[in-house]
Amino acid sequence: MDARQIDFWITQGVWVQVSPLAHNTGWVCGVYKQGKKTGNWVTEYTQIFDHPSKCYDWAAERILEIRGLQKT
Repeated sequence: MDARQIDFWITQGVWVQVSPLAHNTGWVCGVYKQGKKTGNWVTEYTQIFDHPSKCYDWAAERILEIRGLQKT
């Protein structure tokens, strides 16, 4: 994901978080959706990967699902 894509998803109410796990055991990815009433971010999906780029690829697919643009 590049900066423009990230900015676009934020305007659509979706956020991706990628964080390293302890002891270099992988990366955890969370896809969050912003609530319409409160504006709070709610976790929609999480998964662990061995490389951050895989996190972003997976997250892009989940975002399309959230937005109703793709089915798995």
